[in-house]
Amino acid sequence: MNVRSVGFLSIPLISILAFLSSCQFEPEYGYLPVDLESEELNTLIFSSRSNQEEEKSYYDALLQLQKDYPQKLNSIQIIKKKNEQAVNYYNVYTFPTVIVLDGEDEIVRLEGKKQVDDIKKKLDEVYSN
Repeated sequence: MNVRSVGFLSIPLISILAFLSSCQFEPEYGYLPVDLESEELNTLIFSSRSNQEEEKSYYDALLQLQKDYPQKLNSIQIIKKKNEQAVNYYNVYTFPTVIVLDGEDEIVRLEGKKQVDDIKKKLDEVYSN
């Protein structure tokens, strides 16, 4: 094989690599993978079947907080691990994860196994404002 044929093959190879590298998930501008209430706090719970026992403390804490802040905890969404678009958009790597958003702005994130009282304390700071 001479030098000229090697150079000829490298151009299509570079083109293919450039095309493939551009095929990554990037959300469209203004597109969110979940429906959010724009005027309210939005609470997202990222759930996985394999971590349901750890999620119990999050649900217990949210139910208790909902009694104290019914107007602020009326938009809770459970997002399953298989919803890859939402999981990737919010950079969720640990399950369970709770994210509280003010509009589209993240104001608190809790990840992994936690005690009910710890979850309540952190979220109470958010919902009491």
